[in-house]
Amino acid sequence: MKVFSYVVEHDNGEAPNPYFDFCTLCRCKFREKPGGRRNIVELAKKGDWIIGTGGANLKRSAGHGKLVYAMHVDEKITREEYYADPRFQEKRQMMDGTYEKTRGDNLCPKDDFERLDQFSLISSRFYYFGKDAIDIPEKFRNFEKKGPGFRSNITPDNFGPFLGWLEANFKPGMRGEPCYQETIDNPKGCKPCKSFC
Repeated sequence: MKVFSYVVEHDNGEAPNPYFDFCTLCRCKFREKPGGRRNIVELAKKGDWIIGTGGANLKRSAGHGKLVYAMHVDEKITREEYYADPRFQEKRQMMDGTYEKTRGDNLCPKDDFERLDQFSLISSRFYYFGKDAIDIPEKFRNFEKKGPGFRSNITPDNFGPFLGWLEANFKPGMRGEPCYQETIDNPKGCKPCKSFC
């Protein structure tokens, strides 16, 4: 088992996407083109954990020292499988739907690379806090990644007590709304997420 930790710099409900009973990570922390460097979505495997902590911009994230979400990777499937699976049809993006539908990360793949070499991480065992992000206890603050990129050097032995604390104090599932709601029409000047952020 590996534990990946990174900063959720802009928590708007798209990546991670905590809606419709599953937490998914698909359109962020991913490789955008063949030959690009592998990121969390390519490197993570079934059984791993992903930890997302707060970024410095309090208008777009929860702030340092906060846990935005944690998800157990139950499945890792290609984007082709993700788009075809009826369990995830509600996660298809609809720009004229509810806010949850506009955040959909299940976009139709455009070519073979997107179909077969890009992935979605799926979790039904997750803790998503969003704007109600919780304080990370001081003894676990060393799990926090600050700045761009990610870290994956947290050992299972060190992660066990953190997971025990999380499970003892919080119920799994979506425990809060995203830190901010992005304007649905994607106004001029709004930059898309970069996979390396």
